[in-house]
Amino acid sequence: MVVSKPRRWGTRIGSIVTTVIALALLGLAIVLVVIPKMMGGMSLTVLTGSMEPGIQPGDIVVTKGVDVKTAPSLQIGQIITFLPYPDDPTLVTHRIISKTVGSDGLAFVTQGDNNNAPDGWGPVKDYQIRGQVLYVVPRLGYVRQWLGPYTQWIVVGVAVVLIGYAVVAFVSSFRRRPDQSKQPKHELTAAADRRASREERAKARRSYHG
Repeated sequence: MVVSKPRRWGTRIGSIVTTVIALALLGLAIVLVVIPKMMGGMSLTVLTGSMEPGIQPGDIVVTKGVDVKTAPSLQIGQIITFLPYPDDPTLVTHRIISKTVGSDGLAFVTQGDNNNAPDGWGPVKDYQIRGQVLYVVPRLGYVRQWLGPYTQWIVVGVAVVLIGYAVVAFVSSFRRRPDQSKQPKHELTAAADRRASREERAKARRSYHG
């Protein structure tokens, strides 16, 4: 069976599209998982509109890690992720509007861009800060919430499968199927002998029947 050129080109185009999608998923995994891990940070889904319009509900913020040693390098205007209340695991991402150093150490006053006043919990101490925002990925937080806690592994797994499929399909599209009309010489000779034998037998039967 000979595969037509349009079909081969269709296979190649399909494999290219699949590869592009797979690479996009891998890029997403790098942006949301690998980079935060390398920077000691995390990726978090935004649930409220306190940082609109720059950061909206459903966006994902990616942070680099901040601790007591690195907190002094934070500057006014930067966006940080912190624990407003030390005994509450809820994280908040707001902007630094002032920075003070007092007898009780370094502290930051924060405020949401969409809020009219500084945060009501008061200055945030350096030990309450968990990260500084590096960049924002729009809208993908809803997808991650839908997929659940294993989002990064699902993304990586799907990307690997798609890349494998695309590579196999792309390579297969270049394979030339053997032309059945081009047979080895000895096979052609044998076929000719068989045809000659059949013709002789047919001729003998016609002679016998007069």
